[in-house]
Amino acid sequence: MTPTILVVDDEPDLQTLVTQKFRRQIRKGEFKFLFAMDGVEALDLVNEHPEIDVVLSDINMPRMDGLTLLNHLNEIDHNLRAVIVSAYGDMGNIRTAMNAGAFDFVTKPIDLNDLEVTINKTLDDLAVLREALEQRLAAETAKVNLARYFSPDMVDELASMSDPFAAARETHAAVMFVDIIGSTAMAAALGAEPTFALLREFYDLMASAVFAANGSVDKYLGDGLMANFGATENSGQDASNAIRCARAMQGAMTELNEVRAADGKLTFDIAIGIHHGPVLVGNIGNEQRLEFATLGDTVNIAARLEDLSRSLQAQVVVSGDVVDAVKAEGGEALLGDYVRHGEETLRGQDEPMQLWILPRAG
Repeated sequence: MTPTILVVDDEPDLQTLVTQKFRRQIRKGEFKFLFAMDGVEALDLVNEHPEIDVVLSDINMPRMDGLTLLNHLNEIDHNLRAVIVSAYGDMGNIRTAMNAGAFDFVTKPIDLNDLEVTINKTLDDLAVLREALEQRLAAETAKVNLARYFSPDMVDELASMSDPFAAARETHAAVMFVDIIGSTAMAAALGAEPTFALLREFYDLMASAVFAANGSVDKYLGDGLMANFGATENSGQDASNAIRCARAMQGAMTELNEVRAADGKLTFDIAIGIHHGPVLVGNIGNEQRLEFATLGDTVNIAARLEDLSRSLQAQVVVSGDVVDAVKAEGGEALLGDYVRHGEETLRGQDEPMQLWILPRAG
């Protein structure tokens, strides 16, 4: 975009001098100049032309002087720079202007070569400022995106890294799937807006439980989500944290259903499946969109366990690998309500797997 400079001065000859001095740059589209005779007219132009980069303003003008204009520019908070024009030796006003946020000053009579240097220097500084603002905005946007999937502490840690997911790697983690039982029928009964309002509340509760247990949300799945514990960083309590999270999710759902029942609204249950084992973690996608992903058989098994919970009449189904890991972490007390179900051969698996369940009440 062509740099735009607003010249504010009540001397009409200045417009002619500036236009002649910069005629080559104007013709090539390197500069664009706008002109105002006083501060009032200048403010109107600033509001009409948000593309203005630099305001070059005299101090002594009718209706509104340059210092008052400078104060108004600060209130507008445009990404622009102000350069003050003042009589030689008027250091009091120059000092006041600089203290009020002016970037630089030139003295009258104006040396047009010096003015060109000052404008270029001001534009260079503005470019640095805007690049820094863009980087900060990008960083803030990245943190907002990370906050959808990671706990606040983890977001701060990941945001401090230049590319935390650049290297794909293999690790061990607990993987959890949770979704709403009967969501299709529920959506048909509720309609669009109530369904999405409920899903937003559901996701807020489930994600909060994941983050509180030091886990990460891998992805949202329409009527459920996939979470992992230890994929980004092993804590030594990953399987135990997954069990804690499942308990917190069930508690949150009990409270939500009590409120919904009291309001005469539909209540619903959730199903949870957890497996612990090796996973592959890293970025997938293309240059336009990359996502951090957790892959591997551990993910598939956790999804199968969540699906199996319906036929087993279980709130939570976990693999024997989860139970073994929890015990190794010293969290055996967390399994007090779980009962051994026995072995099941899951779809896609050759060998039967020992399962434990948290039975559904009633």
